[in-house]
Amino acid sequence: MLCSGWIKKLALTAILCWMMPSVSMATIPRVAEVAIEIKTNSIVYPQLEGLEDEAIQRFINDDIAEKAGIAMHLVTVSALREGGWGLHITYESFLQNNLFSVVISAKGEMPNGREGQQYTALCYDLATGTALTPECIFTDAEAAIAWMEEQAEETLGEEVFGYLEKSSLVPFPAVNFSMDADGITFYYPFEQFAWLSGYSGACQFDYGELSDYIRWDELTALTGFAKPIYDDTQAREMIEQLCAQGRLPRIPTAIGDNMTEIIAQYRLMREPDLYPGGRYYQLEAPQFRRVQILTDALEKGYERSQVLGFQVMRGELFGIHIGVTSQERWREILGEPQSTVVFSQSLAYDYSLPAGKGDYYIFGSYQLRLYADGSGRLHSIRLSK
Repeated sequence: MLCSGWIKKLALTAILCWMMPSVSMATIPRVAEVAIEIKTNSIVYPQLEGLEDEAIQRFINDDIAEKAGIAMHLVTVSALREGGWGLHITYESFLQNNLFSVVISAKGEMPNGREGQQYTALCYDLATGTALTPECIFTDAEAAIAWMEEQAEETLGEEVFGYLEKSSLVPFPAVNFSMDADGITFYYPFEQFAWLSGYSGACQFDYGELSDYIRWDELTALTGFAKPIYDDTQAREMIEQLCAQGRLPRIPTAIGDNMTEIIAQYRLMREPDLYPGGRYYQLEAPQFRRVQILTDALEKGYERSQVLGFQVMRGELFGIHIGVTSQERWREILGEPQSTVVFSQSLAYDYSLPAGKGDYYIFGSYQLRLYADGSGRLHSIRLSK
């Protein structure tokens, strides 16, 4: 049984950790952290400091601690026995203009005594202290949620069938979300959708995917993000520049990166699929939904492998939208390709594609393929060595 003196000691430790960083800095909002370690267990969570309105700052910080259940986790971790599941709480945060977004991950023994993992995602308007809801983000929240739920069932259901510990994708977790420069991520309860790795499921949407539903005036005022609009010259220049670096938008890794480090951070969903000369890797992390990593064909594991490319089947490339843009239109933007390859049904099957045509462009040391399916619209984007 935890004694009251030990609880007070833990609380004092948290307060001191929170207060110490604010001694010499003021007026500029920034993210500090509370870090508590007890034996091999750790609790680390964010707190805001430097906000001019101290009442709003105090409300947000208290709300984060309450919603993430920090007090209950403190009680849990202080009573853990050696050899058990342990408990580790980490976080990620995003601060942009008046948007403050945090997602806190607790993994190990939960307050109910069971092993699990839980994401607590929160977004705040720093001007008012308001916790953001779907109604703050979308012009028609009900329609947006219905569309996202449909997309989650279609894409996650296709990717993860047979690789889930718990696999109910409906209802969609519309109120548990975080935001960053790339888009919005929604986090499922562990009891509803969890991977075999022991992490709760999540579903990320780029702003471009949600563009028709977003309140752009409000989002721009909150974050400074403007609705992306590109003319053909801008789009071509941005595509050339990014692809020449071995990167694609919103993918947090690049060609040449080490697969061991990537899998340690983003978690392997399943055994990789083979294609002629290489393998497709699918990762659990939500930003890799409908994104495959291409590597070599080594059969002894990924330890010596590097990223050789990406195949993306959702989102857009500076105004060239998957499922929307026609081959004719992307040729208007990028010009005539260096080559075009027709994929018969049998050839396409080897690469897990529908029959269609691939236009190939060379940027620096890398090859960009825009692939049109039978409808003539963009099916997938592939960047490779």
